[in-house]
Amino acid sequence: MQEILENTYFNNSLWQYLLFMGSIVVAVIMARIIYYIFKTKLRKLADKSNTKFDNHLIDIIEEPIALFTVAIGIWGGAKFLTLNAAAEKLFGNIVLVLYAITVTWLIIRLIDMLLTVYVEPIVGESNSKLDDQILPILKKSAKAIVLILAVIIVFSNLGYDVISILAGLGVGGLALALAAQDAVKHVIGGITIFWDKPFQIGDWVEVGGQSGSVAEVGLRSTRLKTVGGTTVVLPNSDVADSMLENFSTRTARRMVLAIGLTYETTAAQMDEAIKVVEETIKAVEGTNHDDIMIRFVNFGAFSLDLEIVYWITDMGNWKPIIHQVNMGIKRNLDAAKIDMAFPTETHYVINQK
Repeated sequence: MQEILENTYFNNSLWQYLLFMGSIVVAVIMARIIYYIFKTKLRKLADKSNTKFDNHLIDIIEEPIALFTVAIGIWGGAKFLTLNAAAEKLFGNIVLVLYAITVTWLIIRLIDMLLTVYVEPIVGESNSKLDDQILPILKKSAKAIVLILAVIIVFSNLGYDVISILAGLGVGGLALALAAQDAVKHVIGGITIFWDKPFQIGDWVEVGGQSGSVAEVGLRSTRLKTVGGTTVVLPNSDVADSMLENFSTRTARRMVLAIGLTYETTAAQMDEAIKVVEETIKAVEGTNHDDIMIRFVNFGAFSLDLEIVYWITDMGNWKPIIHQVNMGIKRNLDAAKIDMAFPTETHYVINQK
């Protein structure tokens, strides 16, 4: 048995290979034990504390530390082997990559925790719904930056000339930037929208000849939900550069209504009609009772024309309020026996006999 274990393959005995494999197995078992301790024992201790920070800290560490333990096992196991320069470099690179993955994983989980636990509640309390759109983009951008930096550091430590690689990418990136300049414009437009906040999610806007409710704002485009239920996708550069009208920022909506009364209406009835219309508007909730203007403005071809100007202050229910006002005017004028006109013509027949 001893002779078998001392047989040499690739400059290493079976004993050395067994010790190497044993180191990895022990490291995996230790990783499982450490993970179990974090998941149960330490979490119970954290639950008893007055702060939630230690709970979040355990969430961040418990999985990456298991990978770190395995990396230590591989590094320690490699010490039992007799390696040439190439093999030693290979094992060193493997351990380096595992260490880099562990650290990067920790940082990404930390960023995710900070933004979710501390930034997200602040965003939720703000009046701006655009912040809810920015936070996921901020998360992805921060994680992408960490990953890019990690890759650069790993490649640099592996012996690659990162500066030359970046320079080569820079030449290709220049060509790519020229081809994708419109996409870059849209992204810059999106950043401008997030910064300037000309509207919120759910606002009714008109931009570039298109109108609708803002459904979503991304880095590249803005989506509007139209009255017809369709979705209009507008590039952010167009939204940022165009004249935009936000109807949802209005605190009141000005309504102008024209009513024609028949020519049989007397002056006294005209005064009564004006009073009836004014009282009807004041009786409807959601209108400005102090700013109502009703004037007899024109002798029309077939009617005596009244111009009615009033303001709706309940912007969330402006259409039902218009319905209530119009129905009330019709009902009350009928009750007062004041007739509204419709297009008519009077023909005179002259008998020349």
